[in-house]
Parts: sequence; C-alpha cells; structure tokens
Amino acid sequence: MNTITANKILTDKQAASLKGKFINDKYIKTLITSDVDIFDNYGNLLLRFRKNVVPYNIAELGYKSFKKSITLTEGRGITSGSSHKRIRKDGSISNITVGNKVYSGNVGYMDSNAMVKYCRLTSFGKNYFDQFKKGIPFVQHIDYLYSQLCPIHYKKQRALADATNINYKIPNTSFTTVTVNKSFRTAVHQDSGDFRDGFGNLIVFNDGSYDGGYFVLPQYAIAVDVQTTDALFVDVHQWHGNTEMKLRKGFNEIFRISFVLYYRENMFKCKQPSEQLKQIKIKKNGYLTL
Repeated sequence: MNTITANKILTDKQAASLKGKFINDKYIKTLITSDVDIFDNYGNLLLRFRKNVVPYNIAELGYKSFKKSITLTEGRGITSGSSHKRIRKDGSISNITVGNKVYSGNVGYMDSNAMVKYCRLTSFGKNYFDQFKKGIPFVQHIDYLYSQLCPIHYKKQRALADATNINYKIPNTSFTTVTVNKSFRTAVHQDSGDFRDGFGNLIVFNDGSYDGGYFVLPQYAIAVDVQTTDALFVDVHQWHGNTEMKLRKGFNEIFRISFVLYYRENMFKCKQPSEQLKQIKIKKNGYLTL
C-alpha cells in the first residue's frame, strides 16, 4: 500500500481565493491512479483511494436506479462556478440566490431549510420510490467499503445515523443522502451541510468518453483519477474541484455520473412525520385542525 504525506502548496488564504473558480492541470503535481492513503503533516487522513472495489454491476445499479433524480438545476450555488441573484423573465432581480445551470439531483432525504421547513424524502424518492428502493444495495455496498477503509470516521457517522429517525435515513447505512451529478465539472468549494466528522464518499460511473475530470485538492496539488469501480474517501471540507473533461475521439458526448454519499448534519433533529405534520398545521392555521 502506497502512503503519502502531503505538504500544503498553497496557504489557506491562497486556497480560499480559488473559491468558485475552475482549475486546470497547473494545480496538479501528483496524479493518483492507484491505491493510496494520503495524510497531511499532522497525521490527519486526507483521502483513501481504492481501485476496482465496486463491482461493475453494483455501480451500474446505482446509475440505473438513480438516473431519474438528475435534472437541470441552478441550485448548486458556488459549486457550479457562480452564485448570483436570479433574473426574472421581466428582467428584474429576485432575492433568490442561484448558481449556473447544471445536471444534478438528490436521492434519499433532506432536512429543513429556508425554503422547505420540514424533513422529507426527496422529490425523486416520492416520484420514483421503487427506483429508490432498487438502488439501496448500491448505497449499502459503499457504506460497507466506508466502514472498512475509514473505520474511525465511519463509527462516528454511523452512531449519528443510528440515532436518527428511521424515516430519514437510507436503511442499514450511515447515509441520509446521495447527490448525483451528470457530467458536472465542479468549481473549487468546500462541502457544507454534511456531517463534519465524516468523510465524503465519491463514486463514478462513466463510459470512457473523456479524459480529465480529475478530483483535485489544489492546496496540496493532488489529483485523483476516479473511474468506474473505484472508490474515493476524502475530506470534502478541504478545498476541492474538478479539472475539465475533454471528449475523446469516437464519442459524441461526455458521460460521467458521480455519486456523493453523505449524512446531512441536521437530520438527527428530524421528528416523526406525524409530529412534523402537526407543527406545519399549527404554523399555517394558528391552531391544529385534523
């Protein structure tokens, strides 16, 4: 097993200045294409990468089961490379902040936010519940790999998941949510809204139609070439983004599906659906009506 101790190439301020920008190969000094564990100078795990640990049929199951979650959305904010106020059809400026339009979706469960004041199954789960259920073995396989390769992080996350209402977590896993992206090159960002002591789980399903698309930690000048059947476990609270995907000869379009599996940090606060319904009715009406 190859083990690397990584030095910071950029200061924290320099790394933060890349927020929302698309990066290229000049930010890469080390390209990872084989099994490796990478630590920082303090001995903290930055990432673990393993080749060929996700059976092809399992990766394909994830795509086939969850592909209908992918929609054209402007809800990915700075990750898409922009964060701006929405322009209405009449040319006026809305108070709603949006990003560039990208193909992305969520599978599993979401917690309360500024727009929706209750915990719930994602719209994909509601509209395609049978497909959601079919894809659970894919999530459970990644959960198993996570438990074996990052046991310290996994134990903390699984304890939180086990303490979460059963209506808001993916069965027999440490996850509540899967974000599914299609051919989406992310700008430099740090993940937010996920469990801080957990690790990001990144899986890719592609057809060999492109070069590049590397996952990059620019502060350390490290990139990882994640392909179908590979698994990347990484500290997504570090600055990270993707390089450009370049279409290969013989293909008509770039096809890259990425799955990011995580626990949303506030899901443990979610109450029983019946209790949430009571609160919604009281808030709406000023009193409870049945």
